[in-house]
Amino acid sequence: MRFGAGRCPENLVRLHPIAGVKTEVSMTEDGSLHTFAIGDVHGRADLLGEMLTGIAGKARQEGISHRIVFLGDIMDRGPESRAAMDLVIRTLREVPGSKLIRGNHDAIPLRLLGEPDPATQVSLAAHWMDLGGGETMLSYGLPMGAAITPAEIRRRMNEEHLACLRDAERYVELDRHILVHAGLKPGIPLNEQDSHSLMWIRGEFLNSPESFGKMVVHGHTITASEHVEIFPNRIAIDTGAFATNTLSALHIKPSGDVAVLQVSEIHPGSCRFGEGKPVYLTHGDPGAVY
Repeated sequence: MRFGAGRCPENLVRLHPIAGVKTEVSMTEDGSLHTFAIGDVHGRADLLGEMLTGIAGKARQEGISHRIVFLGDIMDRGPESRAAMDLVIRTLREVPGSKLIRGNHDAIPLRLLGEPDPATQVSLAAHWMDLGGGETMLSYGLPMGAAITPAEIRRRMNEEHLACLRDAERYVELDRHILVHAGLKPGIPLNEQDSHSLMWIRGEFLNSPESFGKMVVHGHTITASEHVEIFPNRIAIDTGAFATNTLSALHIKPSGDVAVLQVSEIHPGSCRFGEGKPVYLTHGDPGAVY
C-alpha cells in the first residue's frame, strides 16, 4: 500500500526565503562516529521515543560513539508533534554532533510567521491544515477547527521549538553519504542545490539513475514497499510512520556500511525496536517509478 503526500502550491512555498533560518551545510567532523539517520516522524512521538531508546542501548552495548540525524518532517499528521519536537530538542542537546534537517512540513509554520500578506497567510494556513497542521497545532493546545494564524503559532509553539526549526540544516554530508529530506536535483552540485528542491523534490530525483557523487539517504516520499528501499544511488527510509505504524532509521557505520533499524507498534501502547530488512531495487524494477 502506498500513501500519498500533499504538495504545497508553488506560489505559497516560493514567495521568499524563510526569515532567520540557516543556509550553511553540515559536514562530517569525526570519522569514528556512527550516524543514525531517522526518517519522517510525523507526530509519532511514541515510535520516536522507542527508536531513540533503542539506538542509545545499541550504542552502549556495542561501545560506539554515535550521533543522530533527523531527516525532517517531525510534525504534522500524527497526534504528538509537540512531544516529538521535545524529543528532537533533547537529543540535539544531549547527543553531541546530532542534527535536524528541515523537512517541508517543518518549514510551513516558519513560512507562515514570515508571510506579511494576510490573504496568503490564510491560504497557506488552509493548506497546512490539509497536510496535518491541525493535528500539530492541537498538540500545542489550539482547539481543533480554530484558525491557524501567525499570532496563534507564536502563542502556542514555544520559542525553543521555533528556534530549533530555524536552526535546522539543509542537508548533512558524510564521507560516503549525503543526508537530505526529499532529495537532490540531478546535475546540480551539492552546494548549489536550492532549498525548495531539498525539501520538496520527488520524481526528478526519485526517477534519476545517475550518481550524485555519494549515496543519498532521504525521506519525504513513503516507499512503495513500506520497507527501506536501497537503490544504486539512494536509500529511501520514509516508511510512513503515521500511517503504517513503523518508523525506520539507517545505521551508517564509519566504514560506510549500513543497516536498517525499525520500531513498529505491536498494539496501542506497545512498540518493538529491532533490525529491519531493506528491499534492494534498481530503477528498471516494476514499481520503482514514483
